[in-house]
Formats: sequence, structure tokens, C-alpha cells
Amino acid sequence: MTHDTSSLLSDSDSRFEHLQAAFAERFGEGPGDLVLARAPGRVNLVGGHTDYNGGFVLPATIDRAVYMALRRREDQMVHLRSLDFEEEARYTLPESSFRQLPQWAQYVAGVVEELHVSHGLDSGFEGVLLGDVPLGAGLGSSAALEVAAAEGLKDLFRIEISPQETALLCQTAEHEYVGVQCGVMDQVAVRVGRAGHALSLDCRTLDHEHVPLPLSEANIMIADSRVSRELADSKYNERRSECEKGVAFLRQFDDSVEALGDVDRSLFREHAGEMEEAIRRRCRHVISENERVRESAEALREGDLAAFGMLMSASHESLRDNYEVSIAELDQLVTTARNTDGVYGARMTGAGFGGCVVCLTADEVIPALQKRLIKQYEKQFGRAPTLYVVEDNLETVTLNQSRA
Repeated sequence: MTHDTSSLLSDSDSRFEHLQAAFAERFGEGPGDLVLARAPGRVNLVGGHTDYNGGFVLPATIDRAVYMALRRREDQMVHLRSLDFEEEARYTLPESSFRQLPQWAQYVAGVVEELHVSHGLDSGFEGVLLGDVPLGAGLGSSAALEVAAAEGLKDLFRIEISPQETALLCQTAEHEYVGVQCGVMDQVAVRVGRAGHALSLDCRTLDHEHVPLPLSEANIMIADSRVSRELADSKYNERRSECEKGVAFLRQFDDSVEALGDVDRSLFREHAGEMEEAIRRRCRHVISENERVRESAEALREGDLAAFGMLMSASHESLRDNYEVSIAELDQLVTTARNTDGVYGARMTGAGFGGCVVCLTADEVIPALQKRLIKQYEKQFGRAPTLYVVEDNLETVTLNQSRA
């Protein structure tokens, strides 16, 4: 979506002004379009590890984002500068040595390569990046970077791709060039998320519905455990493999099963006793979690925040006990939140093994909840969590200065 300059700068708290100044300082005021792009992070409210299993998720965008300024070059050189890392990356298209680039640049280079393969992008560009999505916290920082790059380059090079195609392209870039076999939830949520809404998404078909999120009645608070995890180095791929084994087993009894999202509770119950214990628990989580996502979306449609909160809490228990991706720090934050009056529900969010907890809470209890989370966490772990209150849902936007 393209906005006028005043709207875009206002929405982004003047971050684009800083970005443009940094771009001019590094690359000058040369000729050609300057494209600005913003892609927000996301928090998943319900639906843990269901995305790559062909299931359902319910994420929402947050008020932190990745911002990029891009300008075309006349040669095939790509020259990027990250203001956050104070690093630069340069290479000539097409790039084959991705591992030699800084990791943040690998995400961008993967998107560039996919656009090169699928849409013939063969010209270089220069770009400046900055962002405030916490890294390693499970809030979609990599997807925000990928989508900001894809949307900015689409605008810069006049490439026509649908939002769903953009999300799939960014997912492929992360698979092929970064080595993380992520599901598609993050990229779709970042690309098509809408202000004031959660996104009810079928990860198999990419069909989706924007469900009103009553932020005037309740707030989303995110508690970052400050335990960082790298998906490529975690047990993420192990869990994915375990789910694939569950699919292979259940397909013996129903050849229409292609993913755990195809399995209903009756089929699972009939054959659960024949499965290896670990595989059974993984399948139990995914199958029950899909049901929770559908029930959660309905609770939001009806404005039933109490029911929604109960489903969030049940989701955490299953992620902890069946999928085994929680850790002591996340469990402690969830327990403290759930024991605070005025909190509807809480759960870990993201891939697990670190990262964040998301809470749905009445507005008036936020100060008390913040104090309790910090006090109890410091007492047990000797450090404070980082807390964020989501005050708005940002959308992905681009602006081409030549058309402003």
C-alpha cells in the first residue's frame, strides 16, 4: 500500500526522516527514485507451531518495525548499510556467497536473489536500514526485514506481485539462503496485517480474515525473557521432523492426510496409543492448537475476552507439556501474569526456547502487572524482563518519493 509523505512520516514517528538523512549522508542526493518501506513485527496470540503443519494461526502486527530507504544504481552492485549494527555489506549480482555477508544482509540478499530468479531483477541498488523490532525475541524481526526489502524493491523496480506471493517469496528466501525452515505465518502476518485487527490465517491455503482486536478494551503486553534463541540452532527443525513422522504414521489410516492440519481429533484418538510417546505429544499439541485458534477467532468476533484469555493459557500449557518448547523463564512470566487480577490470559509466543510471553490484559492493571513481572522475574532469575505495551498495529507501507 502506498501513502503520501505526511501520513507515512506521522505513522512512523519520523523514523523515515532519520532514515532519509542517513541515506543522504552515506550515498548523497543523487538522481533517481528514493523508495521508503516499513514492515512491522508481529506477535502470535494463539497458534504455536501450527503454521508449518498446515494449520491455523492468529497473529497481530505490533508497533515496532523495520524501515528501509532504497535507490537504484546503474550497475549490478548492491550496497547496504545497517544503522542498527553499524555495518555495511557489498556484493555484485548475482550473489553466490551468502555466508560471507553479515546475517542481516543475508536476509536481504535472499529476497534479492528470489526476485532475480522469479522476476528478472538484475540491477543493483543502495539501501539504508534501521529497525526497532527486538532481535531473537520471537516477534518476527526476520520477516519484517524480508518484507520491507521485498516491498521496497517491488516499488523501486516496478515489479507486480500479490501480497501472498510476496510472503511466499520471503519464506523461500529464509529457507534457501538463511537455512531456517520457517512456516509462512510471519511473512503473511507482516505483509497483510491490518491496524486494529488480528489475522485469522489458514497457513495451507493462505485464506485469511481480519478479526477486530478490541485494543480500546484490553491491551497486549509483551514480556521479553531476554533469553535469546537462534531458530537455526534450536530444536525447531527437530520438532518439524517429529511432526512429519506423525503425518507419515497417520497417513497409513487416511491417505488424504498431508499435514497435521488435516488430522481431526477422532482419527488421532483412535491411533494415538500406537505412536511413539514424543510423536504422540507433538501431534496432540498441533491438533488441539488448531481447534484453539478457531475458537479464539470466534471469541474475538463475539468480544468475549475472558474466553479468549482462557484459550491463550491453554495454548501455553500445551506448548509447555506436549510440544516441549517452553523454558523456566517463560513459564514463570506466564504464571505471574495469570495470577494477576485483570489479566485475561498469557502464553509464550514464537518458536520457544527463549523469547517472549504475550499477555492480554485490562488497561487499568498494566502498571501493577509490570511491577509484578519485574519483581518476580528479578527474584528468580536475577535480571528484569523487557516489557512492551502494544499501543497500535502498524501496517506494511511503501512510499516512492518521485510520486509523492
